[in-house]
Amino acid sequence: MTPDKGFFYCFGCQSGGNVFNFLMKIENLDFPDAVKLLANKLGVPLPEKEKSARDRQLEREMAQLYRSNDLARDFFHSCLVNTGYGKEAREYLSNRGITAEIIDEFKLGFSPPAWDKLTGALSERGVMPETLVKAGLAVQRSGSGVYDRFRGRIMFPINDAQGRVVGFGGRVLDVSQPKYLNTPETLVFNKRHILYGFDVANSFIRQTGKVVVVEGYMDLIALRNSGIKNVVASLGTAFTPDQARKLVRVRAREIFFAYDSDAAGQEATVRALNTVKALGFAVRIVAMPDGKDPDEYVRKHGQSAFNELIEQAPGLLEYQVKRAIETTDTSGLEGKVAVVAKAVPALAEADNAVEVANHIRNLSETLAIDEGAIRSEIRKYIAQSKKDKNVSLGKNINISSLSQRPGQSIVVAERQLIRLMFEDFSIIPYVETQISGDDIQGRERKIIIKSLFAAYNMEKSLIPDVFALTLPGEAANELSNIMVMEMDFEDIAKVVDDLIKAIRLACLKGLLEEHSLRAQELERMGDSNFLQELAESQRIHDEISKLRLL
Repeated sequence: MTPDKGFFYCFGCQSGGNVFNFLMKIENLDFPDAVKLLANKLGVPLPEKEKSARDRQLEREMAQLYRSNDLARDFFHSCLVNTGYGKEAREYLSNRGITAEIIDEFKLGFSPPAWDKLTGALSERGVMPETLVKAGLAVQRSGSGVYDRFRGRIMFPINDAQGRVVGFGGRVLDVSQPKYLNTPETLVFNKRHILYGFDVANSFIRQTGKVVVVEGYMDLIALRNSGIKNVVASLGTAFTPDQARKLVRVRAREIFFAYDSDAAGQEATVRALNTVKALGFAVRIVAMPDGKDPDEYVRKHGQSAFNELIEQAPGLLEYQVKRAIETTDTSGLEGKVAVVAKAVPALAEADNAVEVANHIRNLSETLAIDEGAIRSEIRKYIAQSKKDKNVSLGKNINISSLSQRPGQSIVVAERQLIRLMFEDFSIIPYVETQISGDDIQGRERKIIIKSLFAAYNMEKSLIPDVFALTLPGEAANELSNIMVMEMDFEDIAKVVDDLIKAIRLACLKGLLEEHSLRAQELERMGDSNFLQELAESQRIHDEISKLRLL
């Protein structure tokens, strides 16, 4: 830690930030609660916005719902572990390998097969019938009075990120329908925003950077029971952008989808992939053998076998191409054409040229189709799906060239330049005249420098720990790393010029390769615009030569 600068950085998990980030991670708080905690520790009164009558009423209603859910959780849990009502449910859970420790950790419960056990018990605790209805625990009768929504079911309390009970899922013990019954949407519960088990998994997700996503309660509990702790469940519904963003906020970098292997589970996987692939995750798909779900598989084969499935899990592109083949009869020409049609969108949109080339080669061998024909279909797809010709050309280059990543020397140069600007704000306007934010290759550092230029020009605060609050999570994390770097330069002016030169050269080299490859692609396609690309390549080459002479 560097208390004098107000930053910390963990070189083990690459997690960092300011004092608020530190409290959020250690205490599992959101930002407003971290501010309140720090203010309380320091005895600093926080200004409070005056609440309207409606705001105060809403707070009271939400507090009543949280209390009702807490009491219901305790009631259901007691029915399961302490009464004869829960005998059959205890046997059911035991037969599925669920231990007493897991039952206690997740506060699993049982709703008695009666119409008024919960409503009667909670009314004795002062909970009004209308509150039970608003909480989704009771249903209004057509005449008067209410009755229990959940009856004769194993109960799964659903917590929010702070561990507050916001709803329930109930599973029947027999074959009656519906198999699962969830709390309806309430003031505190919206299943599109909730990940089951997130409150107990988020610290393990932060530590590993990985998360396993399953569909249902029993899948999660079975994995947790076997020792796999970085797992969450999407509550049996489509994986939503709001759920994905929760994982982004806890620094999940790699996401493993372990949905059921039946047709419904595979379709859910496809929908989930469409949700997350634009959010920057490395996505992998855990193939469940023999039509099993994660619950059944891990109970039969154990944690080590499931971990092997995770290790062998294919990436997004491999899964999409493999699924195109496996779901199509390729014995005839029509089937082969269908496979290519299914695979082409995934190949066209992928960003790793080596991986794309490998899949094109494998498809060619598997289907006995010429590679050139597959590449031709990819080009047609790009041309048809992108009206902007430049974007289309960019996609063609994406397939025929290696994706570029900044070398370590450029990473260091970009970090040092940012650090020097924070050490001496007077450097900022000079740097801005020499390079633009787009010259920076690292995504997070590009965000930092662009934000730094904007904040300086608008005369906003450039105190690092305050400035970090304006940045998205990954960029703020990178700034933390930069601010704890050890640096010792004597001739700062020369160092700044050298760093600017290195960054500009790296940017120009990247542009040169891009335009050269584009010229080659256009010439191969017989497009006369390749001459313009050659001219631009030469211009960039001349600029590189001049810069090297400085």
